[in-house]
Amino acid sequence: MAYYRSLYYSETPTDYHSQVKINSTTGSEIVTTANAKDFIRVDTAADDTIIGQMITEARIWCENYIGKDIVAKTRTYYTPFQKERFNIPFAPVASITSVTVDGTAATHEVKGLDNEIIELNELPAKEIKVSYTTAGLDDSLLKQAILRLVSTFYDNRAEFVVGNQINEVPMGVKNTLSGYKTMFI
Repeated sequence: MAYYRSLYYSETPTDYHSQVKINSTTGSEIVTTANAKDFIRVDTAADDTIIGQMITEARIWCENYIGKDIVAKTRTYYTPFQKERFNIPFAPVASITSVTVDGTAATHEVKGLDNEIIELNELPAKEIKVSYTTAGLDDSLLKQAILRLVSTFYDNRAEFVVGNQINEVPMGVKNTLSGYKTMFI
């Protein structure tokens, strides 16, 4: 399944802006249906399919919130002219398959703690394309955030309003994930 995410808003529709494409998901969910059922206290198999879908939805929400892959994927990053050094979205990067500048293979160096920084030797460029594989993340805090979201999704299977209260993503999930967000100073 191909999924494109635009990284920059363009004022004019003709401006070329950065995009990232998911070519394939190579890893598996870090939360199982059994984990989620234990957490939300479900003891029947009747909702296994919907709980599995909610796990995927919760994980994708978390990935987009922190800007990093929880489940390993192969991705392609398309971007217009950059400086000689730029960040690849959704690190940690396990490997870089190719880097092309205007359709030609480019020499580059990989830097950063998560191998998320590319330093090019060929500039200027009109178009840069990077194909890479992410490593994914797996720890108990991420699992907890996903479980909390699945619980919220399961308890509130449709958007609704109770009195003046609208159910949203729990602040505990955002607080748990805030340490994973990439901060730029």
